[in-house]
Amino acid sequence: MFLKDQERARLIIEKFLTSGKIPSGLLIYGSSGVGKTSLAVDFAGSLLCLGDSTWQCGSCNSCRAFLPLGTAILEDETASYRFEEEVSGKRRFLYLRGEHPDFIFVPPDGNTIKIDQIRALKEFAYRKPALSERKAVIIDRADLMTVEAGNALLKVLEEPPEDTILILTAESKEAILPTIRSRTMEILLGPLTREAFGEITGRSDLYEISGGSVTRATLVSSNADIIEMAQKFMEADPLISYRIATSSDRWDTDQKNLFLDLIEEKIIGSFREGSMEYDRFELIQRRLGEIREGLPRGIKLSLGLMALYDLMEV
Repeated sequence: MFLKDQERARLIIEKFLTSGKIPSGLLIYGSSGVGKTSLAVDFAGSLLCLGDSTWQCGSCNSCRAFLPLGTAILEDETASYRFEEEVSGKRRFLYLRGEHPDFIFVPPDGNTIKIDQIRALKEFAYRKPALSERKAVIIDRADLMTVEAGNALLKVLEEPPEDTILILTAESKEAILPTIRSRTMEILLGPLTREAFGEITGRSDLYEISGGSVTRATLVSSNADIIEMAQKFMEADPLISYRIATSSDRWDTDQKNLFLDLIEEKIIGSFREGSMEYDRFELIQRRLGEIREGLPRGIKLSLGLMALYDLMEV
């Protein structure tokens, strides 16, 4: 198995596999870096396995065809597995596929999952299985589907093929159409345990600051300067905070989100300690939400941070 923790979720999936009562749609959701994609890959491989074990055996013809792509997905080495089509002289990415004819993996194309990807998924879903008894499709970050893509997927879920299982992962289930959620079985993944986190990352000291997320731990460990600037932004004089704010527009998206998360954690800590009144705490939380919503629309982080600093200094 690729999954290193999440015992409750693992037992639910195991019950599906042993009982044979498998939902046509499954939604695995939780924060970044807690094992959603690992569990999805484990489940897909096990659904396709031709052996007698509950989970994928790793040695049958199906597992040998499945595991190279499954491993590549979790190691983020998927360039050779990209399947594209050419339309009007332009290449259009649809999904990842490997040697297993009954499995595809649909990740975001850029920042969204597009309707063309779901249309291609639908065409795959209604084919007959070629190697295994059923087919499996993983839609990774289904919460990034466009509205058009979501509506197209809904049509598949309304009339699901008998031999195709759709496995969705998401960081936020609220971003997925309620009509899609109502047609899937939901499994929530919480933070990793400290033991599992330490085993995977080798950095137990980052457990609290990363919230038990492997993805965030990697981001934190490679951005010590962002952590230091978040501390200075909260504690330094206005000139230093202004310099930090003006430099923030040069950061990448992950760094910007990390900085905002760190600021929010410090604000929450101040409120819990009683050093910040509720009204000001609520104002700052609201402003942080506005900044996060504005970043994808091109609003400059520097402007949001300077407005945020003014609230903290009130």
